[in-house]
Amino acid sequence: MDKLILSNLQDYINEHIKMQINCFNMSRKCDELGYPGFTHFFQVQAQDEFLHQRRIMNYLLDKGQGYKISSIEIKNKDFKNIVEILEEYITCRTHFAKITDEFTKNAKDKSDFTTVKFYEWFAIDFFEEISETNDLLDWIKMSNGNHYEIDKKVLKRENPNTLAVIDPFAPHQD
Repeated sequence: MDKLILSNLQDYINEHIKMQINCFNMSRKCDELGYPGFTHFFQVQAQDEFLHQRRIMNYLLDKGQGYKISSIEIKNKDFKNIVEILEEYITCRTHFAKITDEFTKNAKDKSDFTTVKFYEWFAIDFFEEISETNDLLDWIKMSNGNHYEIDKKVLKRENPNTLAVIDPFAPHQD
Protein backbone atom coordinates (compact mmCIF):
# COMPACT_ATOMS: atom_id res chain seq x y z
CA MET A 1 0.00 0.00 0.00
CA ASP A 2 1.24 3.47 -0.86
CA LYS A 3 2.76 5.36 2.11
CA LEU A 4 0.51 8.42 1.65
CA ILE A 5 -2.65 6.27 1.52
CA LEU A 6 -1.54 4.35 4.60
CA SER A 7 -0.76 7.58 6.44
CA ASN A 8 -4.17 9.01 5.49
CA LEU A 9 -5.96 5.92 6.81
CA GLN A 10 -3.98 6.06 10.06
CA ASP A 11 -4.87 9.75 10.43
CA TYR A 12 -8.50 8.81 9.76
CA ILE A 13 -8.50 6.37 12.69
CA ASN A 14 -6.99 9.00 14.97
CA GLU A 15 -9.52 11.64 13.88
CA HIS A 16 -12.37 9.22 14.65
CA ILE A 17 -10.92 8.55 18.09
CA LYS A 18 -10.86 12.31 18.76
CA MET A 19 -14.45 12.57 17.57
CA GLN A 20 -15.54 9.71 19.81
CA ILE A 21 -14.08 11.50 22.84
CA ASN A 22 -15.64 14.79 21.71
CA CYS A 23 -19.04 13.08 21.48
CA PHE A 24 -18.68 11.75 25.02
CA ASN A 25 -17.83 15.29 26.17
CA MET A 26 -20.83 16.72 24.28
CA SER A 27 -23.02 14.04 25.87
CA ARG A 28 -21.79 14.98 29.33
CA LYS A 29 -22.49 18.66 28.67
CA CYS A 30 -25.98 17.86 27.37
CA ASP A 31 -26.63 16.01 30.61
CA GLU A 32 -25.42 19.01 32.63
CA LEU A 33 -27.75 21.25 30.61
CA GLY A 34 -30.72 18.94 31.27
CA TYR A 35 -31.12 17.30 27.85
CA PRO A 36 -31.45 13.53 28.36
CA GLY A 37 -32.32 12.99 24.69
CA PHE A 38 -29.24 14.81 23.42
CA THR A 39 -27.16 13.06 26.09
CA HIS A 40 -28.28 9.78 24.52
CA PHE A 41 -27.85 11.15 20.97
CA PHE A 42 -24.16 11.90 21.52
CA GLN A 43 -23.52 8.61 23.34
CA VAL A 44 -24.92 6.78 20.31
CA GLN A 45 -22.76 8.95 18.06
CA ALA A 46 -19.69 8.09 20.15
CA GLN A 47 -20.52 4.41 19.60
CA ASP A 48 -20.84 5.10 15.88
CA GLU A 49 -17.37 6.69 15.90
CA PHE A 50 -15.95 3.55 17.50
CA LEU A 51 -17.56 1.47 14.78
CA HIS A 52 -16.06 3.81 12.16
CA GLN A 53 -12.66 3.12 13.70
CA ARG A 54 -13.29 -0.62 13.39
CA ARG A 55 -14.32 -0.16 9.74
CA ILE A 56 -11.02 1.59 9.00
CA MET A 57 -9.00 -0.96 10.98
CA ASN A 58 -10.72 -3.84 9.20
CA TYR A 59 -10.00 -2.21 5.85
CA LEU A 60 -6.32 -1.91 6.72
CA LEU A 61 -6.18 -5.50 7.95
CA ASP A 62 -7.94 -6.71 4.79
CA LYS A 63 -5.21 -4.92 2.81
CA GLY A 64 -2.51 -6.70 4.81
CA GLN A 65 -1.60 -3.56 6.76
CA GLY A 66 -1.46 -2.79 10.44
CA TYR A 67 -2.42 0.31 12.33
CA LYS A 68 -1.21 2.11 15.40
CA ILE A 69 -3.22 4.11 17.86
CA SER A 70 -1.33 7.30 18.62
CA SER A 71 -1.63 9.48 21.65
CA ILE A 72 -4.66 11.67 21.13
CA GLU A 73 -4.89 15.29 22.19
CA ILE A 74 -8.37 16.69 22.82
CA LYS A 75 -9.29 20.31 23.33
CA ASN A 76 -12.29 20.42 25.66
CA LYS A 77 -14.75 23.20 24.93
CA ASP A 78 -17.14 24.70 27.41
CA PHE A 79 -20.55 24.94 25.77
CA LYS A 80 -23.18 27.29 27.16
CA ASN A 81 -26.23 25.82 25.41
CA ILE A 82 -27.49 23.12 23.09
CA VAL A 83 -27.16 25.33 20.00
CA GLU A 84 -23.41 25.75 20.61
CA ILE A 85 -23.05 21.98 21.02
CA LEU A 86 -24.87 21.23 17.78
CA GLU A 87 -22.95 23.93 15.91
CA GLU A 88 -19.68 22.40 17.13
CA TYR A 89 -20.89 18.99 16.04
CA ILE A 90 -21.58 20.35 12.54
CA THR A 91 -18.10 21.90 12.52
CA CYS A 92 -16.61 18.49 13.39
CA ARG A 93 -18.64 16.67 10.73
CA THR A 94 -17.68 19.31 8.16
CA HIS A 95 -14.03 18.73 9.08
CA PHE A 96 -14.55 15.01 8.45
CA ALA A 97 -16.19 15.72 5.11
CA LYS A 98 -13.22 17.89 4.13
CA ILE A 99 -10.55 15.35 5.09
CA THR A 100 -12.57 12.57 3.46
CA ASP A 101 -12.54 14.56 0.22
CA GLU A 102 -8.80 15.18 0.60
CA PHE A 103 -8.02 11.52 1.31
CA THR A 104 -10.29 10.41 -1.55
CA LYS A 105 -8.42 12.74 -3.91
CA ASN A 106 -5.10 11.33 -2.72
CA ALA A 107 -6.35 7.80 -3.40
CA LYS A 108 -7.58 8.82 -6.88
CA ASP A 109 -4.23 10.44 -7.63
CA LYS A 110 -2.52 7.14 -6.73
CA SER A 111 -5.09 5.16 -8.80
CA ASP A 112 -6.14 3.30 -5.63
CA PHE A 113 -9.79 2.96 -6.59
CA THR A 114 -10.57 0.44 -3.86
CA THR A 115 -9.65 3.05 -1.26
CA VAL A 116 -11.65 5.67 -3.18
CA LYS A 117 -14.69 3.38 -2.93
CA PHE A 118 -13.97 2.80 0.76
CA TYR A 119 -14.09 6.55 1.46
CA GLU A 120 -17.39 6.99 -0.42
CA TRP A 121 -19.30 5.34 2.42
CA PHE A 122 -17.96 7.93 4.87
CA ALA A 123 -18.74 10.84 2.52
CA ILE A 124 -22.40 9.79 2.44
CA ASP A 125 -22.49 9.25 6.22
CA PHE A 126 -21.09 12.70 6.98
CA PHE A 127 -23.47 14.38 4.54
CA GLU A 128 -26.44 12.69 6.24
CA GLU A 129 -25.22 13.62 9.72
CA ILE A 130 -24.67 17.26 8.80
CA SER A 131 -28.12 17.43 7.22
CA GLU A 132 -29.76 15.79 10.25
CA THR A 133 -28.01 18.16 12.65
CA ASN A 134 -28.95 21.21 10.59
CA ASP A 135 -32.57 20.03 10.86
CA LEU A 136 -32.20 19.76 14.64
CA LEU A 137 -30.85 23.30 14.80
CA ASP A 138 -33.73 24.57 12.66
CA TRP A 139 -36.26 22.86 14.93
CA ILE A 140 -34.62 24.33 18.02
CA LYS A 141 -34.72 27.82 16.50
CA MET A 142 -38.44 27.38 15.70
CA SER A 143 -39.32 25.98 19.12
CA ASN A 144 -39.62 29.32 20.97
CA GLY A 145 -37.31 27.99 23.67
CA ASN A 146 -39.28 24.80 24.30
CA HIS A 147 -36.85 22.05 23.40
CA TYR A 148 -38.70 19.25 25.18
CA GLU A 149 -40.24 17.64 22.07
CA ILE A 150 -36.98 17.83 20.15
CA ASP A 151 -35.08 16.30 23.06
CA LYS A 152 -37.69 13.52 23.26
CA LYS A 153 -37.27 12.86 19.53
CA VAL A 154 -33.48 12.44 19.70
CA LEU A 155 -33.85 10.16 22.72
CA LYS A 156 -35.31 7.60 20.28
CA ARG A 157 -32.11 7.47 18.23
CA GLU A 158 -31.18 3.85 17.75
CA ASN A 159 -27.76 2.32 18.13
CA PRO A 160 -25.92 1.77 14.85
CA ASN A 161 -26.12 -1.58 13.10
CA THR A 162 -22.68 -2.88 14.05
CA LEU A 163 -22.16 -5.31 11.20
CA ALA A 164 -23.30 -2.84 8.55
CA VAL A 165 -20.81 -0.26 9.85
CA ILE A 166 -17.67 -2.32 10.50
CA ASP A 167 -17.64 -4.15 7.16
CA PRO A 168 -15.37 -2.02 4.93
CA PHE A 169 -17.56 -2.58 1.88
CA ALA A 170 -21.02 -2.82 3.34
CA PRO A 171 -23.41 -0.49 1.53
CA HIS A 172 -24.39 2.66 3.35
CA GLN A 173 -27.64 2.15 5.25
CA ASP A 174 -29.73 4.37 7.50
